[in-house]
Amino acid sequence: MMKINKDLLNELSMKIISAIGQKRYQYFVHEPILASSSNKYLMKCIDSNNVSSMGEYIQKFEEKLKKITNSKYIVLTNTGTAALFIALKRINVKDCEVLVPSMTFAATSNAVIYNDGIPHYIDSCHDNPCLDIDKLSVYLEQICIMKNNICYNKKSKRRIKSLVVVHAYGYMTDMSKLIKLCKKYNLKLLEDAAGALGSYYKNKHAGTFSDYGIISFNGNKIVTTGMGGALLLKNHTEYKEIKHIISTSRLQHPYEIEHDSVGYNLRMTNINAALGYSQLINFQSTLKKKKKLYQRYLINLKESEICRVIEEKKFSNQNHWINNLIIKDKYINNKKEIFEYLHLKGIRCRASWKPQHLLKMNLSHPRMKMENCIKLWKSTISLPSSYI
Repeated sequence: MMKINKDLLNELSMKIISAIGQKRYQYFVHEPILASSSNKYLMKCIDSNNVSSMGEYIQKFEEKLKKITNSKYIVLTNTGTAALFIALKRINVKDCEVLVPSMTFAATSNAVIYNDGIPHYIDSCHDNPCLDIDKLSVYLEQICIMKNNICYNKKSKRRIKSLVVVHAYGYMTDMSKLIKLCKKYNLKLLEDAAGALGSYYKNKHAGTFSDYGIISFNGNKIVTTGMGGALLLKNHTEYKEIKHIISTSRLQHPYEIEHDSVGYNLRMTNINAALGYSQLINFQSTLKKKKKLYQRYLINLKESEICRVIEEKKFSNQNHWINNLIIKDKYINNKKEIFEYLHLKGIRCRASWKPQHLLKMNLSHPRMKMENCIKLWKSTISLPSSYI
């Protein structure tokens, strides 16, 4: 392996910093983009004494999210993982296989396992972290058999019940093609839109193409509540039942404390909602600024010999939560050298997730051939994306 010319590395670092347009000692991948009004709403929440699971900001945050996503119903949760856990529990994946991208954060796969399901890992595209639908279509033709409109894995004999699509980093999957494929095999579609608040496919928001969509408000997301998540729903009965389940299944009564089933305490608190609400007030401005940063990266790194920017697809309007580079084939074995040099210059870029099928706890789970996501893992650089 040949070392990269230091002039090329220096040029890359200078162009990244120039695109950011701010002078700092260190540039992190994504710090919270808090609003100037955040303190005001947090203090109002504290002054009200409603800092737990009741208070005005829970409803205000839900209503703002409904307007942005055009979702009929929204349930706020204490994490994005909790939202996905509940969605999978509702469709009951016990002893069934769930198709999950290997190129995703561990929480996607873990939520399947929490529900006694079996993750079945599928590959990403070669040029972005979204699902390779064409490759998946060929794969399902090979491994599936339909009996009474139920999809089974020929080898394991287990039912393949669901597919969780991940709009990774805010990049949108081709949902029209994916919905057709899920209908063909009668697969229940769930959307992990954890990092895709503000991303759209053909003017429709991420997480609203299926019966269950989830969003995360973790500390590094485009909107953060510290910890938190949301479940996007279409059905009123489903909405009422999930609200009940995640509130410990407690029956409403002025003084008696009684529960009608085994429930969970997965609610978002009012103080977390207040923090999130403050950021949604000027959310469209945040999206515009992030788009401009993405465009500056495109311009500055267009002629880079080392890497290229992953571009959004024509069918989507993404939120640019995290901008990513792909190391060109010539330098793919120099990943460590590139990262170390950029870190030395204060650019605290990050690698992508290690594919889930390579993690030791997942080695026994079924998977398709994974050439694309392995190459992406070896070549992806996540850039500082919150300095807007």
